[in-house]
Amino acid sequence: MSILLSQTKLLMKIRLILALLCFYHLGYSQLKEADSIQKRIENYEGIDTTLINLRHSYSAKKSMLTPSDTTWLSFNKKTLSMAEELNYTKGILLANNNIGVIYHYFRSDPLTALDYYQTAYNISEQNPSLERYQFSMLTNIGLIHYEQEDYGKAMPTFRKLLKYPQRKSNTLSNIGNIYGLQQQTDSAVYYFKASINEAKRTDDMMQLANVYSNLGLVQSQAGRLDKGLTNTVSGLKMIDSLGLEVIRVPAYVNAAEVYMLSNDLNKAEYYATESLNAVKSLNNLYTETKSLQTLATIQEKKGDYENALKNFKAANILNDSLVSADRKVEISRKEIQYEADKKEALAFAEAERQRTIKNISLVSGSGIVLASLLAFVFYRRKQKSDTVKKEAEFNVTVAEVELKALRAQMNPHFIFNSLNSIGDYILNNDTQAASDYLSKFARLMRMTLENSDKQLITLEEDIQLLNTYLAIEQKRFDKAFEFEIKVSDDLNIDEVLLPPMLLQPFVENSIVHGLSKSEKGGKIVINFHSEQHKLIGIVEDNGVGRTMSKMKIEHRKKSSMGVSITQNRIEVLNKTKGTYGSVKIIDKKVGTKVIVSLPLVLS
Repeated sequence: MSILLSQTKLLMKIRLILALLCFYHLGYSQLKEADSIQKRIENYEGIDTTLINLRHSYSAKKSMLTPSDTTWLSFNKKTLSMAEELNYTKGILLANNNIGVIYHYFRSDPLTALDYYQTAYNISEQNPSLERYQFSMLTNIGLIHYEQEDYGKAMPTFRKLLKYPQRKSNTLSNIGNIYGLQQQTDSAVYYFKASINEAKRTDDMMQLANVYSNLGLVQSQAGRLDKGLTNTVSGLKMIDSLGLEVIRVPAYVNAAEVYMLSNDLNKAEYYATESLNAVKSLNNLYTETKSLQTLATIQEKKGDYENALKNFKAANILNDSLVSADRKVEISRKEIQYEADKKEALAFAEAERQRTIKNISLVSGSGIVLASLLAFVFYRRKQKSDTVKKEAEFNVTVAEVELKALRAQMNPHFIFNSLNSIGDYILNNDTQAASDYLSKFARLMRMTLENSDKQLITLEEDIQLLNTYLAIEQKRFDKAFEFEIKVSDDLNIDEVLLPPMLLQPFVENSIVHGLSKSEKGGKIVINFHSEQHKLIGIVEDNGVGRTMSKMKIEHRKKSSMGVSITQNRIEVLNKTKGTYGSVKIIDKKVGTKVIVSLPLVLS
């Protein structure tokens, strides 16, 4: 049998190795962050939840850069032991998932990995506050079924993941992969293109390059070689220009396949050989199997039968160790046992509940007489406390209504200013700029409206809003200023919560009153850090300052409305939550500095 015929089933398996990127984002900057966190861990005294979170963050940022480091398993098992000692539920969940990732991707042991994934998933089911972490476990469980070629179980798992907003591009790409393997080209292309649109929307360059590579392969296999080559080259160029080393190997394997289908065997052999040379650092048998399989097929087509046979045998040995009927049965057995244990636990809990109800019924009878004697005394006391309580509840209700009214004022104010900017472009007959601005504005409005009814959003969501707003204003003022957003290492941006759009009016004032009036241009720096259990947000610019602003008085009053609303929002929050948030505006020698202090709230 030709090697080419046995190539099909392994053809796209390599792509889904990248699905674990839903949990890790790699790059040079994160290597620096990881080194900084490592120093903090080494100097940390005692064991508490902060240390456990630092260890999770360090593992997430560093382990994927050094997958051959055999100490990662013991590191994460020690983190699990610490979390269990403190009974820190979130720490236990993340440690189990991290250990599963190591067994799954670093040690090619999906059976052991499945035990840890299911433990983590069970914790998330029992704790609604941890539900958002289910995305990672479900993705990894779906990948195990995919790697075992059990697409009937993989597809429903991936479709279930579509309800999660995070890493949606990755989920769409995984569904496209399965359709590609089943030779349903049109469906595969549809999901890949949807994945590309989502990656562009979220500026996920790594995922975008990955999907271009996958799409190019599917199109080439369907005979659409021109389109396939175009998308393949696009993916390779992005990898080279952005230094996306973590996806270079799978992209090279896909490129080798595309060039082989185009009968450019020299290029095909180059990319297959390069992928095999680099794959050792990934320490992943699935990736190595695909590289060997692809190289063997190309060598066969070139007539190099001796090397083709050698590589094909090596690929078969690896594949037989990874995919087998026994392993599929064992994975199914584990899942059935997991469901059975869960049902047994529920049945036991129900039996305990019924037993408790029975005991309470027996005790309550004898307690009725005593309760009657005490009822009158408690009734008089309760009358007094109810009066005080109702008055307090009324005050809180009034404050909450005030807060909703202030948020309702904030959104029209913000939209009004943005529409004015678009109007300026239209009046200047710059239709292209107006169209581009309107596209970015629409994205910003979508985020703003999604968060308009929320009392709190994550710091990550707020930073996305600020980034988009600043990019729009940068375009409006013809790049008259630069901006930078910094977050200290001790803050986890997807856990810290704050009221939406709290800093935006101060950023707007910096641009309109400070930087737009500066002849030399300028810069806005936004900084988030924690201090004594408070979240500190700082907006600082080097513009002309408040006293030097040439704005007319009435215009200044109009644009400062957002600042006034924000100050009122903080005052009302202090009433409703009993907190001590504050706003401090400092006039510097050059520019202005605003310091907003809020209680540190974690999800």
